[in-house]
Amino acid sequence: MQTNRYHFSTRDLLMMAALAALGGVTGTYVTAAGKVLNSFVGAPGSMQWAAGLHVLWLVLAVGLTGKQGAGTVTAVLKGAVELFTGNLHGILVVLVDIVAGLLVDLGFLPFRDKDRLPVYLLAGGLASASNVFVFQLFAALPADILSYGAMLLAGLLAAISGVVFAGFLGHTLVAILRRAGVIKDREPRPMGRRAYPVFLATVVVLAVVLTFYLRHTLAGPPALPIAGAVAAPYAFPEEHGDLPTVTAAGITRQASERYTGIPLRDLIAAAQPNADASKVLIQGTDGYTFFISMEEVQNNGGLLLVPQGRSEDTPGLGTTYDITGAESNKAWVRGVANLTVIGETRLPITGALAKPTPFDPTDWQAKMDAYSINIGDGARKLQGVPLSAVLATSKPSADATTVTLVSTEDETEMPLAGIMADDDIRLFTVFTPELVTFVVARTDGSILSNGVTEIQVH
Repeated sequence: MQTNRYHFSTRDLLMMAALAALGGVTGTYVTAAGKVLNSFVGAPGSMQWAAGLHVLWLVLAVGLTGKQGAGTVTAVLKGAVELFTGNLHGILVVLVDIVAGLLVDLGFLPFRDKDRLPVYLLAGGLASASNVFVFQLFAALPADILSYGAMLLAGLLAAISGVVFAGFLGHTLVAILRRAGVIKDREPRPMGRRAYPVFLATVVVLAVVLTFYLRHTLAGPPALPIAGAVAAPYAFPEEHGDLPTVTAAGITRQASERYTGIPLRDLIAAAQPNADASKVLIQGTDGYTFFISMEEVQNNGGLLLVPQGRSEDTPGLGTTYDITGAESNKAWVRGVANLTVIGETRLPITGALAKPTPFDPTDWQAKMDAYSINIGDGARKLQGVPLSAVLATSKPSADATTVTLVSTEDETEMPLAGIMADDDIRLFTVFTPELVTFVVARTDGSILSNGVTEIQVH
């Protein structure tokens, strides 16, 4: 006896799982390609050109299964894949995917003929644009913080990307697969009148729970610790809470805003930094970490610690603070967890070199990119630069053939030619309140040498 009860078949589930896996894995490479383009363009939200490629898999799930809700289910699976493969946005990526999946399904919902191109274009455009606004709600990475005007422009670019890559490309791929006989031409099947509200309510509840969880975990500590290489560490605003505020213009991705906050130089000066202090390490509540040179801290009057909101917005917690006005957009940290003053930090580079130049992270700020690396204490967002570029500044001799990575654990030898030809081999800086260490690893997270203390060229 045939039942009319709505369900996903085993074939549907396997197809959605495959699409989620493909979307989760390729998302890392799409993001990397977006970073490359953004480094040349530098305009607000320019990485959104690829937003539709993230949503394509959700649109394909609906088109290939012909079932309502397939976009959301695939989005949940895709978010899980990205989370457990070390996506830099952490659990926020799950919320982004869920919202996109809901909008894909809602984009298809009102139309009886769901195979028409305009339906795909609408669903792809809506879902792709949503990531901009979800990210702005939490701004998990400093590079994502945009002004309202820039946010709208980024949303428009993301929508266009969704129309092209998720809508048009998705519709074309489904049509090609049907003509080739890979999938059957099946009538799209909606959920029942009772099933869909339950399904929708369940997903909305999940999104709301994630929203509250993120708001709580990304909130700042009750008091902001300012410590490290200082004579008088303290917690702000319990101490020095009377420091005067200033208003200054800050620029993020060429989008200007005015902010009112406390100059970072005054906050650090109150802690009495040591004579060898070279930089200030800023750690966000989401785990993102970056640094600002002491020279900039002392000379940039627009570098501010800005209250993000009122303390009553997060009961039981203190006010959350942001860092704004830094010269590098990577140092725009939202949700500051602590400020740590770091002493002199240099990695010796010696051997067969025409111009031996020690590695100082401060000199490489502009060329650093964040990758998820696990050095034994869980995946962390570390900033790294191509080792080839670092070595090039020291000008290896023409007869040099080998690089030795001297670490606290052992020595690792690598061919110089292989390093110079592979930009995936990166030198990462690991900042902690106690010390600074260096790691050589690939961008996929594989460690080549941990705790590097010297780089020798032979």
